[in-house]
Amino acid sequence: MRAWLQGLIAEGPFPPRRAVFFRSALVVCIVVSTAIAILDTSEGIWGQHEELARDFSALLLLVLTADYGLRLLTAGFSPQEGETALKARLRYTLSLYGIFDFMAVVPFLVGEAFDLPRDGATIFGILRFLKLARYSPALETLGVVVLNELRPLLASLFIMLLMAIASSTLLYFAERSVNPGFKSVSDAMWWSIVTLSTLGYGDVVPTTVLGKLLGSVVAVLGLCMFALPASILASGFSEEMRRQNFVSTWHLVAKVPFFARLQANQIAEIASLLKLSRAIKGEVLMREGDTGECMYFIVSGQVEVKGKGGTFVLKNGDFFGEIALIERCPRTATVKAISRCQLLVLDARDFHKFVAHDHALLEVIWETARSRMAMDNIQPSGGGLPPVPKA
Repeated sequence: MRAWLQGLIAEGPFPPRRAVFFRSALVVCIVVSTAIAILDTSEGIWGQHEELARDFSALLLLVLTADYGLRLLTAGFSPQEGETALKARLRYTLSLYGIFDFMAVVPFLVGEAFDLPRDGATIFGILRFLKLARYSPALETLGVVVLNELRPLLASLFIMLLMAIASSTLLYFAERSVNPGFKSVSDAMWWSIVTLSTLGYGDVVPTTVLGKLLGSVVAVLGLCMFALPASILASGFSEEMRRQNFVSTWHLVAKVPFFARLQANQIAEIASLLKLSRAIKGEVLMREGDTGECMYFIVSGQVEVKGKGGTFVLKNGDFFGEIALIERCPRTATVKAISRCQLLVLDARDFHKFVAHDHALLEVIWETARSRMAMDNIQPSGGGLPPVPKA
C-alpha cells in the first residue's frame, strides 16, 4: 500500500500511469480553482448559479486537501538517514513546495471554520496557482539562475537606481519653474522611472528645450540599461540549461553497463557527444531500409528489433543501430519501443570520433555488429571502420 501511494505522487520523466492521471487531475483542479477565485471578485458573476459555484469550489478544495494529506503522509515513508518519520514530514512541511501545498488548502479550511472575510480566500485562492511550480522545472531553473547571477543583477539594479535619481534631479532643476509635474525630485522620479523603463505614459513630459534634450538622453539610456539585466538572465539561463543537460547525460551514461569501465574523464567526453532522447510505448525508432544516421544506447525501457534474422528484445544497457554506421548501409531492422524508454543517441560523425579513441569499446561494438549481421545473413562490405588495432 505504501508503494502504491508513493507511486501516486511520483515525480520524474517516467512516472507510473496512475501518477500521470493524478497529476493531470491535480493540474486541472488548480487551474480551475484559481480561475474561480479570480472570477469570484466580479460582483454577481455567477448569478443564479452561485450555489453551484460554491459546491464546485468545495469539491476542488477536497481534492487539493487530499493531495496535501497524501504528500504529508508519504513524506514519512522515506526518511533520510538519521531521521524519524515525524522529522521527515516536518521537513516536507517547511520546504518550499510544502508551504505552497499548505497555502492552497489550510487557509480555506480555517476561513470556513471561523467564518473569516472572503478577501483571504481570494488571496490564497490565487496563490494556489503556485502549486503548479512543482510541475514546472523552468521556474526552478529560473530561481537557480537568479541566485547564480545575483551579484551582476544587483550591480545593474544599482546603476539603474543611480540613473533614475540623477535624471530626476536634473529634470527637477530644468523644469521646476514652468512644469508642475517636476515641482520636486520625488515627482520627477515618476517621469524618470517610466522613461527609463521605456513605458512613457505621457502623463508627465518636459516642456523646456533643456528638459526635452535631457529627456531624450534618458530615453536612449533606458533602452541600453534594461537590456543589461535581460542579457545577464539570458546568458545565465543558457549556461544553467547546458549544465543541467550535461549533468543529466553524465548520470545516464554512468548507468549504462556498456560504459561501466570508463573513467570520469572519458564519461565527460562521451557525455558531450551523446544526446538524450525519450520514446513512448509503440514509437518506431527506426525502420528497415532507412539511412543510418545514428546509433542508440538504452538507459531504461525495452525495444523490439525485427530483422531478417528474427525478432528479439533489447533492454537496459543494450545498444542498436551500429550496423548501418559501421557498414555505411541502410538500416537492417525495424526497432520499436515496447515500453517507455530513455535513450542516448550518438550520431554518425560523433560515432566515428567516439570509437576512434577506445579500441576496447570498438571491439565490443564490432563483435555485436558481426553477430547481428550473421543472424541477418549480411556479408560485411569491408568498407566500414578499420580493423581494431592490436595492443
